Amino acid sequence: MIQQQRHDWILSFLAERDILSVEEAVRKLDASPATIRRDFNELTKNNLIRRTRGGIKRIANSINGVTPYPLREVRFAKEKHALASKAVSLLQSGDVLMVDGGTTTFHLANCLPNFPLRIITNSLRLANVLGEKRVGETPLEIFLSGGHLYPFSGQLIGPQARAGLSQYNADWAFISVGGINEENLFYSNELVVETEQAMIANADKVVVLADHSKIGKRAMCHLCSLNRVHILITDFWPEHETMYNRIKEAGVEVITVETDAHTS
Repeated sequence: MIQQQRHDWILSFLAERDILSVEEAVRKLDASPATIRRDFNELTKNNLIRRTRGGIKRIANSINGVTPYPLREVRFAKEKHALASKAVSLLQSGDVLMVDGGTTTFHLANCLPNFPLRIITNSLRLANVLGEKRVGETPLEIFLSGGHLYPFSGQLIGPQARAGLSQYNADWAFISVGGINEENLFYSNELVVETEQAMIANADKVVVLADHSKIGKRAMCHLCSLNRVHILITDFWPEHETMYNRIKEAGVEVITVETDAHTS
């Protein structure tokens, strides 16, 4: 297993648990103690984990309410990819879509259909991947909002980002959230909320991509009322069926996708 694969596994493990010892990592990754310690040191240097006696632990505190992107990226990665795959099935040739800087919507980059689209985003990460993947292929126009680069997120925020997004109108807005219930959408950071709201306000249809951990949950900031949302795409969990029904009763189409964890 190469270094990046080990790092991804370590971060994914810590997304579900608090502590990982050198001994357990050696067993799970079939690597030497010296290799594991080097991995731990590298991740610590990048402020992704914290060293403890004999191992590492997850960094509990987020940065201004936002967990560092690499930690969010590996959490429920399979589920997020499944949501993105379902979302792109809604698109038609020539559509204009706004896409936010979330780790769920980032998976759209690897799922887009082979026909012309125009994508407006405040995500440098998404724009970079799309720019590299689509060279020489079907025409894909990418528009960046401009704005202030928010640390550790790859997202452009602030008045310039909001103004940049507001000059467009899109067929779709694909957004991620910190939580959703039968009344409202929530986000974890007030600085990012403004760009999310600009996308919602300037799209004909709003699609929320939310893995099961966001269903029925709240986050610090109110994003918008549920009546601004047209479609929710989430991975199916039987425990959430009551909430699915409440969201449907509020007028939102709920699309569930099957994953390895739970199937419908």
